[in-house]
This record gives sequence, C-alpha cells and structure tokens, in this order.
Amino acid sequence: MTTTSTLSGELAGFVARTGFEDLPPDVVHETKRVLLDVLGCALGSGGLEKGRIAVEFATAPGGRPEATVLGTPHRVPAALAAFANAELIHATDHCPILPPAHVSPFVTSPALALAEAERAPGTTLVLAVALAHEIASRVGLALDSMRVPTGGIAPSWGLSFDSFGAAAGAAAVLGLSPTATTDALGLAGYLAPVPSHNKFLATPEGGGMAKYGPAGWTAQGGVTAAVLARLGYQGDHTVLDGEHGFATMVGSTQFDAGRVTDGLGERWNLRRVMYKRWPCAGNLQSPLGAFTALVDEHGLGADEIEAVHVSNEAFALQARFLFDGLRHNVDTQTNLAYNLALAAHRVPVSSAWQSAAHREDPRVRAFMEKVTLEAYDRAEETREQELAVEGREYIERRPCLVRVRARGRELTRAADHAYWLTLENEEYRASDDDLVAKFRANAGACLSPAATDRAVERVLDLEHVENVADLLAELVPG
Repeated sequence: MTTTSTLSGELAGFVARTGFEDLPPDVVHETKRVLLDVLGCALGSGGLEKGRIAVEFATAPGGRPEATVLGTPHRVPAALAAFANAELIHATDHCPILPPAHVSPFVTSPALALAEAERAPGTTLVLAVALAHEIASRVGLALDSMRVPTGGIAPSWGLSFDSFGAAAGAAAVLGLSPTATTDALGLAGYLAPVPSHNKFLATPEGGGMAKYGPAGWTAQGGVTAAVLARLGYQGDHTVLDGEHGFATMVGSTQFDAGRVTDGLGERWNLRRVMYKRWPCAGNLQSPLGAFTALVDEHGLGADEIEAVHVSNEAFALQARFLFDGLRHNVDTQTNLAYNLALAAHRVPVSSAWQSAAHREDPRVRAFMEKVTLEAYDRAEETREQELAVEGREYIERRPCLVRVRARGRELTRAADHAYWLTLENEEYRASDDDLVAKFRANAGACLSPAATDRAVERVLDLEHVENVADLLAELVPG
C-alpha cells in the first residue's frame, strides 16, 4: 500500500501541496479572526488557575528559547510553548467552536510556536492554521457525533481527532514532504489522548482541569509528531484506515471516510467556525443572551431580581452543569447560575469573569441561589429535527426560555439562537468589530491600550507580517 492510497496519505498530500495562494480570500480572513480570538483568550488567562499552572510548567525546565509563552516575557522550546499556549487559549472556554466541537485551542498553538521558532512569515502561519482546522474538523466529523439525534450523547466521545490537526499545522510550518507529513499524522494518531469528554461531564466531583480534552498535551504532541517526522521517525501510514483504525482506537461506532476527503481543498470547513460571546460552555450562551436582553430592556438591578428560571436543552443538565463547587476557574465555565449572576451584576465580559474575586463574592453566591433549571421540550424537538431529520452535522438553533421574577412581575424571553454560535443566522454572527472588542477586553489583562491596538492591526493584516516572531514580541506585557 502506497502512502497516497491511505486516508492519512491523502490528507498529507493536501497539506504538503497547498500554498497560501490556494486559500480563498474568505478563508484567509476567517483564519485571521480565529487567530485574533485565540490570542485574546490566551492573553487574558494567565492570572487564572489553569493558565498560571500551564505557564509555570512550561517555563520551569528552561531549554532553547524558541517560542513565546503568550502573555509573558518567557521564551521556551517550541513544544513547551505549544503546550502552555494551548492551555491558555482553552483555559476560559471563551475560544472558537468549529464542528464537531473544540478545535482551535488544540491545533492553533503548534503552528504558532513553530512559526515563531522558524521565523516564518505571516502567510505561513495563516496557511498552517487554516490547514490544521480543516484536517481536525474533517476527521472529527467522520466519527460519531457528540450529540445523539434522539437525545443523550455518544457512548465514547472526545477531542482525540484534534491531534491530526495539531500535527498537520506543525508539518505545514516545517514544510514537510508528503511522506514526512504522513509520518507526522500517523504518529499523531498514536499520541492522541483517550476520549475523556463524557468522563468530565459525568463526574464533576473529580475536579479535573483538563476539561473535554487536554489541549496542552494535544498541542505538544502535534509539535512532537512533526519534528520527529522531520528527523525520520516513521508513523503509521494506515492510522485512519481499516477495522483497527483510529475510529476503533477511540471507540467510535462509525467512520465516514467521505467526510474526510470529499471536497478537500474546495469546501473549507473553516468557513463554519463560530465564536463565544461569554466565557463559558456553548450550551449556556443562549440563556445568557436571553437573560442579558431582559436585564438591559427593563434596566434591572441584581438586587431587584427575585428568581430566575431557565428552560434549556437537556444536554445542559448533566452532572457537570449542575455542579456548584467552583473550586477553580474551570468550574465556572459549566455553571449557568454563576454566569447569570455576573451578567446580573453587569460585570464587563472578559476572562476576569472566572477570577477568584468573583467566585468568592458573596453577592454572586447569593444570586446563584435564585436560579433554577429545567429541560426545554422545544430544544429537544429542535435537536432531533436538525440532526435526525435534516441530517445536519451540528446544531444551528439553541432554543431556551428565561423567566425572571422582579418588581412584582414575571418577565419572559425566548431565544432560538445563541449570539455568535450560529452558522446561518447573520443577525447572530460575530462581526469583525465584535471580535476586536472581545480581544481588547481579554488582552487588556496584560497589554497596554496602545499595544492592544497594535496587536489588532498586525493580526488582521497578518499576510503582510514578514516575521511571526516580531508579532509575538509585541504581545509581551510592558
């Protein structure tokens, strides 16, 4: 069997032969939006538990100063920078979503670290990040869907597929040959983490910070796989093929090879990326939008609100989403009552929503007691309609109903979409101005206003940046 006759070989050939000039203009633009968003998430996360630990881990060993740990003056070996930056990006759950789930934190930082280490131009970084997202998304969509169309979640599910995107982006920066890229992808499949998504959601008392999957480990593995392949380390060229392939390795009941390769290079999945307005899980975004609209429309103060009742998708009633221990910043990301409390108190939206100061605020804790949750039949009907009847790969609508008791009245608002988490409804899509404002809010934790403005300008004009290292040097706190 030749390399190109395997699925990983076909993906590798696509990665190796695609140049920046082959990217459609809208894909270039969306990639820069993703980079702006994830850089902001990383810059805002250094003071939170998950981010702080990642920085300490990456900077302690020393080593060759190849790449920057975002939001710090530290430069460390590329693999460690990829680890730390992936953890920083994913620390607050404020980062983009690309079907089938979280992709950007896992696959962006390997390309970023190696582009800096190799002193590559901005065009190389944009190309690598676009390819990384494309490969991860295609492999992920070929496996079982996370949400079972008739309710519940897949028996075994996780973000293991992101390992292929992490390695693909790294290989693109290094300019590996098709064979070496196939080696990198083959090794990435063996380095992929186990599917931990369901364990994280089912047992919140375990206290894990790795969330749906270990972003840092996956990113570090992507750099490792590509660098080893450049040195001649052979990976399994059949990792995606046959009855013992990756689908079986991660417990998926299906593997649709057509979703991996059909339209490759013509139909870019990156066009379907979505963003998060609030730093928390996707299934909390719609209720937050409806609640915020009620608070703003009626000018409600937090003390005026007597009770909040939310009808939401049943997916958001799993054990993790009902847990209110709030031991560290990760626990806040899946607790709707906590996030509603911050919205009620009109706390400016940024990574700081997850700080210990807010978690320990007695006013926040008191407001959380006012919130009750239940499953929303309309949400379940919509999910089945979209996934089972229409055959969509990802949910478009996120129906919820929010009831607020205040001033002796019951105020209600229903929502069918979550702000920024939609593929088709332009009214709810994130504009460039939205993402720039979000970047300013997050990056302001460590950059001056002038440095923030400069960063926005440079990232959105990345194809004209001659050396990615110069851009990263400007993201160091003053």
